[in-house]
Amino acid sequence: MNQTLLQPIWDWMLRHLGVGFFEFPLYFLPVVVAVVLVTGIVYSIFDVAVYHRISAKAATKLGLRISSNYVGAAVVFFVLHRIFHPWVAEVPTAAPTVVAFVTQLVAFMVIGEFLTYWWHRLEHGSRFVFTKVHYLHHRVQNPLTIWTNFVVHPVEGFMVMFCLYVVPLALGAHPLVVVAYAAANTTAMVITHSGYDMKLYPRWLLPAASGHELHHSEKRPTNLSVVMTYGDKLFGTYKKPVAPTEPALESSAAAA
Repeated sequence: MNQTLLQPIWDWMLRHLGVGFFEFPLYFLPVVVAVVLVTGIVYSIFDVAVYHRISAKAATKLGLRISSNYVGAAVVFFVLHRIFHPWVAEVPTAAPTVVAFVTQLVAFMVIGEFLTYWWHRLEHGSRFVFTKVHYLHHRVQNPLTIWTNFVVHPVEGFMVMFCLYVVPLALGAHPLVVVAYAAANTTAMVITHSGYDMKLYPRWLLPAASGHELHHSEKRPTNLSVVMTYGDKLFGTYKKPVAPTEPALESSAAAA
């Protein structure tokens, strides 16, 4: 019973996406792209039409640029894999048990935060890495928008992906777990950079947008975490942001 709960979901994914989709070693990339596109459109509507934080022209220009970069990269890697088959992942027919799914998902979120936290800390701790790589991300000024998360140097983009996915892929985690993990960590990082605090968002567990805006506005590196909050709290870089006000979805700049 524990395993059959997830089997219909896994069967549906195999039937509609195909085994070939999951034989592609970087199959998590389309998941990341899908989350970016969906959340990007939703948050851009709030940015432009509700809170008037940016113009429709600016949101469209930046959104198209970021989306085309990520979609293009995913397509290129997928086509190259279909042509050369450098590595074909083994695709299981059985779904993971619920216990295995939840345990691995939580473990990968914790590990992903640890690795990305220390990579981010290196970016601020090393003058060379900051001036050659991380400077591009910090050229973006407050207020942050949904697309800010993806304005990064190619080296930084590669390293973040490496930190997030090297462990689950090296351990041969079930694709269903990796897909859920990709959706979860991408959503968390998007919200962290969105510029909005949500009333019911678990800020004790996941980084808040208002906290990360402090990171982008202060010289001393604070609030480095982008996946979970424990990295900052455990290693002494957490700074509590100003408490948000009443609306369920509000501009964190206004809250601060």
